[in-house]
Amino acid sequence: MSSVFLFISNESGKAIFLISGDVLVKSFCSLSDTCSFQDSCPSCSLLNAAKNYLAGTAPDSRIKTLDGELSAGIGEYKIGKNVLLKVMGLGSCIGVILSDVSTGICGIAHVLLPGASDRGETRYAETAIEKMVEDMVKMGARRSRITAKFAGGAQVFKHMSLDILKIGDRNAISVEETLIKKNIPILAKDVGGAVGRNVIFNPADGSMIVKYTAKGEVLWL
Repeated sequence: MSSVFLFISNESGKAIFLISGDVLVKSFCSLSDTCSFQDSCPSCSLLNAAKNYLAGTAPDSRIKTLDGELSAGIGEYKIGKNVLLKVMGLGSCIGVILSDVSTGICGIAHVLLPGASDRGETRYAETAIEKMVEDMVKMGARRSRITAKFAGGAQVFKHMSLDILKIGDRNAISVEETLIKKNIPILAKDVGGAVGRNVIFNPADGSMIVKYTAKGEVLWL
């Protein structure tokens, strides 16, 4: 069996599993903060449901299959449909997610700098968001249905007080101002602090999963 992403939710929580054959390759679970096994993922109701689904013994409408994953590097954005979207290693950068749930089309940008670029460089917040919206609409998204979530903008130079060095704060402000200007509703955000983040977007339920790189804490927003 080839690799497959499954999203599962039940009364206890929700999780995404990447399973290759009979091997659990990776997981993102809303219970990770309370589970003593953390990422080792022992047998539980969520994992058992995934195994039964793949074995064809327990059809379950609450289980959704994703069509892979895309990752945006620094200054890039990626768009897709029914795929897991990721940006990793965010410090002062912002991971911006745009989604049209009516079509399943979504995008994620790894924003490096505030403002816009005269040369169309997508490392800038305003330019990245504009181009991502354009490409999503070309793909079939409805502009009026697009919503946003974003995270990141940590204060990397936490011992510095000069405003010009507070790039994380400036990035967060630029992203938010651009979204407001474009009438894109902001459904969730997690910005600031002094800890890096990894950001994952799950199109199956519209969750933004934020994992802090130092503390290991996971938020499902």
